[in-house]
Amino acid sequence: MIYLIVIAAGVTLALLYKFSPSRKGFMIICTLLLVVFGASILIHARQVRQEEISRAQLEDLLERQKIFGEWYATYQKDIDRLDRNWQLYHNILDGLKTTDAQSFNGQAIYLRLKELEQESKDEQLKLQTLEPPPGLDSDNRSLVEVVIKKTQRYANAQTRTITLSAQAATPPVELEILRPRLQDIMIRESPEGLFTAQEISAIRAALGD
Repeated sequence: MIYLIVIAAGVTLALLYKFSPSRKGFMIICTLLLVVFGASILIHARQVRQEEISRAQLEDLLERQKIFGEWYATYQKDIDRLDRNWQLYHNILDGLKTTDAQSFNGQAIYLRLKELEQESKDEQLKLQTLEPPPGLDSDNRSLVEVVIKKTQRYANAQTRTITLSAQAATPPVELEILRPRLQDIMIRESPEGLFTAQEISAIRAALGD
């Protein structure tokens, strides 16, 4: 674009010089052309600069979207494991409700709870190392940190509930004693829901995702 303006200006000046009736008139026209040419150069340079900034901003935004997207995909797998452990825990308690004294196997219940306790502790330890992804701006990093802290508190409470339940099921124990004991632990110790939708939505909105 800028080269076309230069060529056009050169041709125009040549024609004006050849056909101009006086040198004074030619100088006035040259001055006006220089003003117009200079303004065109400035406008063009500003447009180019704005395009470069917009392109850099878009690339930065896309990169931050990718960074958060990859982190969130991994985080979601951790949440899926927490949900799985919690569902297994409730399956054990629900199974006790329909178990009769003759078919009750206290040792089997205890071993199931101990196995689940270990899986829950493994996930708890993994979540303790969770950190915000590098490359995010400070505001979004702060929101991710809130999500992580909420998740860690939830996992800690979940593990504690399962651990206390396993301890309560330590043999020997009778079915009629174990049922209300586990029910009481579940009611008293179960974590509150994991509510992170507000923070996740805020991050997605900030990233234009």
